[in-house]
Amino acid sequence: MRRLEVVIRQVDDDGAVLTDIARFEVPETDLAAVEPETGLDVLEATTQQVGQAILRRLLQAQWEAVDAAAVAAQRRSFPPSGLDVRRIGCGDGG
Repeated sequence: MRRLEVVIRQVDDDGAVLTDIARFEVPETDLAAVEPETGLDVLEATTQQVGQAILRRLLQAQWEAVDAAAVAAQRRSFPPSGLDVRRIGCGDGG
């Protein structure tokens, strides 16, 4: 039998896979345990729960990438200066 799986994968611009960020298995539905009157409701609820978990992890990965890019841009805008930094209380008489 086959199962469904959703993978969130980080891919480089040229299509090279960098890493799999998360993997979600969609739970199988036990048809014997599902009642005809509520089967679609059970399937919909399960799909919604898994979908929200996937979306939450995807948004987290997006935020981490945006945050890392923003930090890198900030560091490029304000590189460390070569100024002499004086320390207080280092025995220099001050």
